[in-house]
Amino acid sequence: MSKSGGNSKFVDIVDEIRQMIASDGLLPGDKIPSERELSERLSVGRSSVREALRALELLGLIETRRGEGTFLRDFSDHQLVQLLSTFILQNDRTKQDVRRTKEILEMGCLALMTEHPDLEEILAAVADEMEQASFTEEQFFRMLMKHGQNELLTKIWLIVSDYAKAIYKDDRMAGNKQGFHLLLDTVKTKNLTEIFQAYKNL
Repeated sequence: MSKSGGNSKFVDIVDEIRQMIASDGLLPGDKIPSERELSERLSVGRSSVREALRALELLGLIETRRGEGTFLRDFSDHQLVQLLSTFILQNDRTKQDVRRTKEILEMGCLALMTEHPDLEEILAAVADEMEQASFTEEQFFRMLMKHGQNELLTKIWLIVSDYAKAIYKDDRMAGNKQGFHLLLDTVKTKNLTEIFQAYKNL
């Protein structure tokens, strides 16, 4: 097999493991199948599986605990995002793109919330949580994303939000809870124009 073919096979195995994790519904903190089970399920040699797992571990996506097994890591638990931001997010235009992308995702979430059958109850629960002095802007949108019923949107937002956090240290919730309460009230109207304006006024 040529070198490029070997690389292609390696990438295929990594991708198959990723797909299997998704199809099994595994979440951060869950244990993934053993090296032997992966080898059997994917019909590839254990050495190939070992190499793929090593790559995933180097990326910080899984972790091996001696005597326990291999587990999925929560990407927010490690510094990969912050590390990458040091190298690729120093351009001012790119920084602006990250912030704008985060805003677009959050406005998309707000739009999805207007379609939720339990909208008022969810907004009331968020408003109650906001009474905590330590409640942050990130927690606010995490709660809404949880009910947005779009897992892909949530996953993309989590990554972009982490990039934004590595670049900007500001938290719009600080000193502006009134603005967020106003946003919640506006979401109840289901008027997207007014909702987006309330969001932009944060």
